Formats: sequence, structure tokens, C-alpha cells
Amino acid sequence: MNRWRVSRGWIIVWLGCALSVPLGWTAEAPESSASLYISPRTVQGWLAQGQRVVFLDVRESDEFAAGHLPGAINISHDRVTSIMDRLDRTAPLVLYCIHSAHRAPEAAKVLRQHGFANAVVLEGGIVAWHAGGAMILASHPSQPPTILPLTERCAQKAAPHS
Repeated sequence: MNRWRVSRGWIIVWLGCALSVPLGWTAEAPESSASLYISPRTVQGWLAQGQRVVFLDVRESDEFAAGHLPGAINISHDRVTSIMDRLDRTAPLVLYCIHSAHRAPEAAKVLRQHGFANAVVLEGGIVAWHAGGAMILASHPSQPPTILPLTERCAQKAAPHS
């Protein structure tokens, strides 16, 4: 009976330590597809706590110009390797596209293959971010921010190669 109480006490201590880490973040994310995605709410929580987050908008430049997350870096999903030497390996790298269904996961997987365990994909992309009430910006202050629909050109780039 005493062993059970001691074991149960250690479980409670372990859970308490585990819960002190920001939910949804580990320094070395596992490679499963489930761990590849992070919710907008979790990312907004990190920002509210003052945690540094690097946003990578992997859409085309015209899509980025129309509307993007504040502070985001725009790099086409098929060119992320060209900026790897400038990316932070400690802060979360949050990649997104319109719905984060094709381009962002593809780019995140490439980054993870190059040792960026901190690369995650924003669930639902910029659409979910904006739908949750979070701000997006346009590159030109005179234009209202908007989310451009996925163009046929981008859809072809995002399609799996056969």
C-alpha cells in the first residue's frame, strides 16, 4: 500500500512538471503527422506569453501581399531550403498557407528533414487564424487585407508529383 502512495505521488509530480511546459510545444517534435500541426489558439497563447514565434508564409508573393500574419516571412513553399541558414532553430517556426493542407506541410517536412524539429504547421492556415479574430495585414497600407483564393497556378505547384 505504501508503494502505491509513493508511486502515485511521483505520477502527480511528473504531471505537474509536464504541464509547466507551454502546451503544444516540445523542443524536439516527433515526426508524426499529428505533431506537425499546431492550433491557432496555441500559437496565440505563445504570443500572449511573450514567446518568440517565427511565421513563414509559404504562399506566392501576390497572396502574401494581399494579406499575411504580422511579421511573417514570405518564401514560396518550394524554396524554403534557400533560407535555412537564416532560420532560428530554437523558436517555433510556424508555417502556413491558405488552409495549410498542401504547401505548408510539404515545406515543414522538408525543414524537419534538415534538422528543424521546431517547424510546425498552423492548423487551418491563414483562414483559421483570421476566422478566430486574429489580425492579418496587407503589404500596401492603402489596401484592406484579404485572403486570396488558391489560384490554379498554386494548386498545380501544391499537387503531389506523379
